[in-house]
Amino acid sequence: MPFYTFTCNSCGKRFEVRCTIAEKDSGSIVCPGCGANELDRVFEGFSVAVKGSSCPGRDGGSPCPSAGRCGGCCGNR
Repeated sequence: MPFYTFTCNSCGKRFEVRCTIAEKDSGSIVCPGCGANELDRVFEGFSVAVKGSSCPGRDGGSPCPSAGRCGGCCGNR
């Protein structure tokens, strides 16, 4: 189950809840501080690691498709 971050509109408390998508969408989540259910969802960043390279020039043989503007990820600056 994913974690969701909310901010309570009544007391301003920010908290995390581990719940299903259905539970999140049902409106059954309540603030642990004041018990209110008028909440705003906080969207936070995340990262993903992938195997391999996103730059064809890094894997060898191909020139850097961004003419070296990739920040040097492929060594072709």
